[in-house]
Amino acid sequence: MPASPRISFVSALHNCLPLTQAMLRSLENTVSLEDKEIVLVDDRSSDDTPAFLDDYQKRPNVTVLRNAQNLGFAASNNLGAAASKGDILVLLNNDLELTPGWLEPMLSLLESLPDAGAVGNVQRNLETGLVDHAGIFFGLDGMPTHAHKNRRNPPKGPWIERNAVTAACMAIRKRDFQSVGGFDESYRNGMEDVDLCMKLRQAGRRLYVSLESRIGHHISVSPGRNLNNERNTEIFRLRWSEFAKPFGKEEWPREYLRRYARYWWRMDPPLAAKALFLLLFR
Repeated sequence: MPASPRISFVSALHNCLPLTQAMLRSLENTVSLEDKEIVLVDDRSSDDTPAFLDDYQKRPNVTVLRNAQNLGFAASNNLGAAASKGDILVLLNNDLELTPGWLEPMLSLLESLPDAGAVGNVQRNLETGLVDHAGIFFGLDGMPTHAHKNRRNPPKGPWIERNAVTAACMAIRKRDFQSVGGFDESYRNGMEDVDLCMKLRQAGRRLYVSLESRIGHHISVSPGRNLNNERNTEIFRLRWSEFAKPFGKEEWPREYLRRYARYWWRMDPPLAAKALFLLLFR
């Protein structure tokens, strides 16, 4: 492997060894790794993950870091990013299943759009087959929601701009990641990726979703994934909701009406009227 690989895949691991192995197999089967590196951060796993990594780290393009205590998603990915050698970081959850052709569209967007801060992709819930993520939009309260969640199909076209994307699968230049301080470790396994996107937006960068990159995702199966949701939400609300409210005013009306377009009888009449008013007179 070259001394300075162009791309570093960074993944934080905590237990769930079968999922980690499936993700790594899908990475190996869909990407040529000769000029790339894999950085794996074991966040104090208590299953057979450490023993698996003892063998996996013998590969020439693999770096394994081991946390002495469980630090969580933000701190583990920050450590992995700091240890990486690539110009581009591709952050990967260990509960993904990657499909052929997933990487190239993301890299193409990141490198062809000079204002791109980070690029996400379309993720389908592997249990339901429905879309889980095609970017993130904001409500009128400045709080985030996955776009197109539980729809059969993502938006049409090669890409779409959003104000945030999930870091379950994200491509970002290492210099941009570092320039905004990486993930804020105040969060614990939630919202740190949206916080990162807000810092990028504040710095004048833009966020995109490659609609041609589509992968599978086992949703929220990591141990302790939802234990700190209320705390994480409150940190984000205090820090970013006022900043994000203008995004919500722009995005929420369209998203609300689109969500219920086929099920209009489920609409809340006052909310529907508000969405229509904002859409017509903003």
